[in-house]
Amino acid sequence: MTTDLAVPTDRTPTGLTLQTQIREMESQFALAMPKGLEAAQLVRDALTCLRQTPNLANASPASVLGALMTCAQLGLRPGVLGHAWVLPYWNKHNRSYDAQLVVGYQGLTELAYRSGSIESIIGRTVFEGDTFDVEYGLNDNLIHRPNLKEKGDPIAHYAVVKFKGGGANFWVMTEPEMQAWRKRYAPTNKAGNIVGPWNSDYESMARKTCLLRLAKWMPKSTEFAMAVEVDAGVRTNVDPSASLSSVTNHDHLHEDAEPVVTVTTEVLDDTAWAVTE
Repeated sequence: MTTDLAVPTDRTPTGLTLQTQIREMESQFALAMPKGLEAAQLVRDALTCLRQTPNLANASPASVLGALMTCAQLGLRPGVLGHAWVLPYWNKHNRSYDAQLVVGYQGLTELAYRSGSIESIIGRTVFEGDTFDVEYGLNDNLIHRPNLKEKGDPIAHYAVVKFKGGGANFWVMTEPEMQAWRKRYAPTNKAGNIVGPWNSDYESMARKTCLLRLAKWMPKSTEFAMAVEVDAGVRTNVDPSASLSSVTNHDHLHEDAEPVVTVTTEVLDDTAWAVTE
C-alpha cells in the first residue's frame, strides 16, 4: 500500500509539534478506518485527548500516533464515549514516556456486535440491598432485582451476552475478585495510587473485565478479537496496513510501568448503550 505522507513506520517526523503530526496523519488514518467513519473526527478526538491529558505531550510521538492508528483500524474513538483511552506511561527500559491504548467497555461492546451473532450485551453492578442470585448447572440462571430505594456498596459485577440464534451466557465477579484484578492490572503512579479509567470510571472497567472473561464463549468479530489482543498495549508502528498483533507489545506490563496522569473522561449514561432485553 502506498501512502502520501512520508512517515517511517516506527518513527515520526522531528521538529513538528504532536498536534501537527496528528493533523498530518489524517490521510493515513483514513486508509486504515472502516468504511463510513471519518478520519477528521478521529483527529478532533485525538486533539481533545491532548487537551484533557496534557502529559501525553511527554510521550514518544510514535507511541501516541501508534495508539491512534490502532483506534483507526478498529474504528474506535479515543477519549470519548468510553471507547478507548490513550495514557502516558514511563517506560523504564527505554527511560522515556510511551502512550498506552486501553480499550473501554463501550468500545468492546460495539466491536462485539459486529460479529452479527449477538442480540444484546449488558453489563451491570450489583449493590448491597439488591436481590441477586446465580445458579450454575444444566440451565444456568442469573436473577438481579436492584433495590431502587437505597443504593449500597458494590458487591458484584457481571456481563450477560444473548445470542441471536438463542441462548445466553454470563460471567460474574464478586467485588473482592474485582478489587484483586484491579490491584493487579490497574495502572498506578509513583505514590501507588491507581490512575486512569480504573480510578475515574471503575464500574465501566469492571463490566469490561467481566466481558473480557466471557469473551472465550462468545462469537467474535475480527475487530473484537484484535481489540482483546491489543488492549493495554504500546505501538510505535504507524503503518495503516500493519497487523495489530505484530506491532503491539505488552512488555511494559511486566516492568511495573508507572502512569503519570489522571485522565478526564466523558462517559455516557448506561441507558444510551444498554440493549433492551
